[in-house]
Amino acid sequence: MRVKVLLPMFIIILFSITAAAATSNNTATTNNIINSTQIQQAAQKIPAPPSNFFQEILYYIGQGYNWLVGIIQNILQSTLLKQDPSLASTYANIIAWLVPLTAIYIILTFIEIARKFLGYVIAAGWIFLIAVMILAH
Repeated sequence: MRVKVLLPMFIIILFSITAAAATSNNTATTNNIINSTQIQQAAQKIPAPPSNFFQEILYYIGQGYNWLVGIIQNILQSTLLKQDPSLASTYANIIAWLVPLTAIYIILTFIEIARKFLGYVIAAGWIFLIAVMILAH
């Protein structure tokens, strides 16, 4: 079903890119070369990250994990595991792993929904554009 929809859209996009490329002239190509050179020069001015930048990121991730485990452990010790607080450490580590994984799963679910919605909007836009172009003739 998706191939039937995507193939005509791909052909329309391919034709529009080909038509746009055919109408461009040498000055546009020259401008593109100049722009890419300017982009390269600007990119060379960006300073490199510090040598221990990634180590600092990993350090802060570790600190955040330890902080999360500590909070979960304190909550478990004071609520569910009052009788045996030594179990709180084990369960806190497991919960600390499951909390971010659950958050990532929920975010990816929302992204998937947004991606489908965006696909419908794009398909409707192309259909509307084609209809307007046909009616204009």
